[in-house]
Amino acid sequence: MQNVFQPGSTAKAITVAAALERGGQTPMSTYTVPDQINIDGFSFHDGESHPTQRYTIAGILANSLNDGMVQVVQHVSPQVQYQYLKAFGLGEPTGLGLPGESQGLLPTPAQWSGDTRYTLSFGQGVAANAVQMASVYATIANHGVRVQPSIVAGTTSGGGKFTPAPAPRKTRVLQPKTASELMTILQQVPVVDAEGGEPWGEIRGYSIASKTGTAQEAAPGQTCLCQYGSSYIGVAPASDPQLVVAINVQDPKKGGFFGDQIAGPVFYYVTKFALQTLRIPPDGGKRPYIRLTRP
Repeated sequence: MQNVFQPGSTAKAITVAAALERGGQTPMSTYTVPDQINIDGFSFHDGESHPTQRYTIAGILANSLNDGMVQVVQHVSPQVQYQYLKAFGLGEPTGLGLPGESQGLLPTPAQWSGDTRYTLSFGQGVAANAVQMASVYATIANHGVRVQPSIVAGTTSGGGKFTPAPAPRKTRVLQPKTASELMTILQQVPVVDAEGGEPWGEIRGYSIASKTGTAQEAAPGQTCLCQYGSSYIGVAPASDPQLVVAINVQDPKKGGFFGDQIAGPVFYYVTKFALQTLRIPPDGGKRPYIRLTRP
């Protein structure tokens, strides 16, 4: 609650949501994605080199392509982009009321510079705490309805009478169709990562919807973006969501810095333990098919 970080690619789901609902796009809208791209005089590149290829929006999100995301975000205005970030709870208190909570950092469009809309599309230039980012994926898993986070189920009197806490506030952020499309796309991420040698989103018997994130961050006392934040957020089971697990590791010292490398193993072991401890039954691990590339 107190520490904030740049969410990196875990925020790409918000960009895609805005494009699907307000940008006239569909999961099958297709883009040519090079390894490096220049837009409005600003140069962007992906985290890992790759040949130029035609990707659907589903493929851009599943493969976490910055050079695709900066094209997708052009279908919505800066104001719409900002509205969706706010609607998911970024830049606002969570409502938990815990001491020392940071509401994060979300600049208004009036404060944006020339490339801000593009960097925000892949989760740079915004800061959030872990509960806020977990809430983003809980909203997607909950058919697009955001439920204000809470930690108190109720109170028990000295006489043993239990009184439930007031029902948390609920707000529709996405249409059910959009949330379902995002869940389908996010279920492809464990496969994509496993093909790259990082199988941390694959838990036997369970379908998982997830997203990795790798953010470049400023080192203390320096202006350079010379530290990394590694994230992994997932929903389990994807067919009937019961858990959201959000992992963020700041400034990893060994083993790389990509989200699937560093935060992925933590997600795997924590989620596997939680599924077993809470006795959540497996759902068979099937995932829906969606096309990620086109000729």
